[in-house]
Amino acid sequence: MTEINLDLLERETKDDALAVMDLNHVAVEDEKLVLTVTIQDRHLNAHGVCHGGVMYMLCNQAVAAYDAAIGRNGVGMDGSIHYYRPARKGDTLKAIVTNRKMGRKSGTHFVELINQEGKIVADCVFMSMYLD
Repeated sequence: MTEINLDLLERETKDDALAVMDLNHVAVEDEKLVLTVTIQDRHLNAHGVCHGGVMYMLCNQAVAAYDAAIGRNGVGMDGSIHYYRPARKGDTLKAIVTNRKMGRKSGTHFVELINQEGKIVADCVFMSMYLD
């Protein structure tokens, strides 16, 4: 991922549907895209922990940002997530995306959600369908 398409990347991280997320950092490090969010009250479920849908949305958005960063216009085609521990208010979750397979029409990506203590909160596999 040597060339970053900043226009596509900005579009993907400024999506109106993501306003509730408060994404606060995007970086490309060692062929990986990193997206972070700090868990706030609006991200919590009835049990007082981060809603699983919020974590899924963070992973999905990180993959979209990854695709945009490499200049691909992709949409989610499939996703599977596994939760290992709760995230709580004040936790900072880092979504780290790595590419597993890149084809002409689709790509497969692995995402790990890591908290500020370096513990894996969840991981997932997403497939993107490319529209370009």
